[in-house]
Amino acid sequence: MRYEAAWPIEGSERTVLVPAKYVNGEILPLKREEAASSGVSRKEILAQALPAAEAVLATLKPEYIRDANKVIEYAVLQSDSPLTASAVLAPGFAKLFEQTLGPDVLIAIPNRTRIFVFPRLSSAYERLSDLVVVEYGSSSEPVSREIFTINNGTLTALGRYQ
Repeated sequence: MRYEAAWPIEGSERTVLVPAKYVNGEILPLKREEAASSGVSRKEILAQALPAAEAVLATLKPEYIRDANKVIEYAVLQSDSPLTASAVLAPGFAKLFEQTLGPDVLIAIPNRTRIFVFPRLSSAYERLSDLVVVEYGSSSEPVSREIFTINNGTLTALGRYQ
């Protein structure tokens, strides 16, 4: 999708961050003229977005998927809220998984309501590539086919499924 106001994500081929308002259960992307007429800056938008993302993250409970030996392979965050994907921007996102998946994680966000989180040294993110691509392609609210990581609180794209 094309948006009037969007910011690039480092390393990303196609995925962007889009400033938006959440009104009556609907996400409304900010239009260029709205941003210009309100005089709001990217810094001010981020100042509001990060605590909002943290609030979304607080509503989510990771579901840990384990292998036959009960070793955690990856985590899934999901809800019916279209704001679920924004949780990856929360300052505490990576810390939530530090004790279970390690300090360095990979993230797939196929649609607005589902996030996969993998340990960096695991191959689980490769094994689930078909699932991520199918969820992205079949969603009415797709987010990305790219794989991300978080470096010093910043979302960075590393590559793309298919």
